Amino acid sequence: MRRAAYYNLKDYNKTAADYITVIDDYSGHPVANDVLLPLQEALNLAGRGNEFDAHLAQFKNANPDAQGIESVEFETAKNLYFSQDYQRAITSLGNYLRNYPDSPRITEAKYYQAESYYRLKDYAKALGVYEEIRSDFSFQFASRVTARIAELQYKLGNYQEAVPVFQQLAKEASTKKDQYNAWSGLMESYYMLARYDSVDIYAKLILEGGNVSAGAQNKASLFLGKSAMARGDYESAKDEFLNTLNTAQDENGAEAKYLLGEILFLTKEYKQCYETLISLNTDFAAYTEWVGKSYLLLSENFVAMGDLFQAKGTLKSIIENFPLENIRALAREKLKRIEDNELIKDKQMKEKDSLNNNNN
Repeated sequence: MRRAAYYNLKDYNKTAADYITVIDDYSGHPVANDVLLPLQEALNLAGRGNEFDAHLAQFKNANPDAQGIESVEFETAKNLYFSQDYQRAITSLGNYLRNYPDSPRITEAKYYQAESYYRLKDYAKALGVYEEIRSDFSFQFASRVTARIAELQYKLGNYQEAVPVFQQLAKEASTKKDQYNAWSGLMESYYMLARYDSVDIYAKLILEGGNVSAGAQNKASLFLGKSAMARGDYESAKDEFLNTLNTAQDENGAEAKYLLGEILFLTKEYKQCYETLISLNTDFAAYTEWVGKSYLLLSENFVAMGDLFQAKGTLKSIIENFPLENIRALAREKLKRIEDNELIKDKQMKEKDSLNNNNN
């Protein structure tokens, strides 16, 4: 009763202290088993979750054959995942898998271990564990495992391996959103593999299927443009980028406008390129990466127009003020290239003048 009162009053430290007393003083009594999970919850709520393992170890030493301890260990490890203590969850789940290799919870334990690696962005280890449970189609999260494997193969640059998994996901899809995710994954994977006819097929499927998530159709239209651009069909690419820009106020729109500017630069339409890039920086100011890329391309556009003063001024402004280091680094490289070329030209000019003077 006292423990319940403490719990209801949210005095989790006192609640935990009472449970710890039971384990310390009555570790061999069946009641000690019953307080393990409530103790873990109280310690977590008190911000002392890292203390539980010691109390569990103490109980196991006193009760090596205790019934139900496997369930407690599993719930303990799983709770670490849901508490976002991913590193400890990985260790705890690993211990569980070693201690209970024949447990019916093996797939579930590996799933939460893989998810923990995923949350920590350790994608290679996550993928390895997901692959271990991929063939367990009876698992309640089997379709999610397939989706994770496809996503991680793509993230790790294994585009050829990602394709069949996305195809499997498309077959298993039970909702319009899952279907879109599979088609989108195939569209992007085929783009990275330079299989542009396949890119177009899945982009058109997405467009025909209707909008299932924010930006879905914008992204499909963008990839139709990227596919055409990669094939050198700049006119079709421009049409698709303009189609994207008609509706997209998101990152897809920012990329579409940048690529439209790039086409104008490549086709030596420098005035239109300038206007397009300037409007990107106004219309899509929230998308810092694309704004930075547009300024870098703007500097190249100034060079092509013969305006080195503006080109250097643009790059110096990026170096001094832009928030992203990768963009600043590229600006430094471009500025150095311009200045090196100027030095070479200046040296050549001086050598030419010297030669002329000697001949005279």
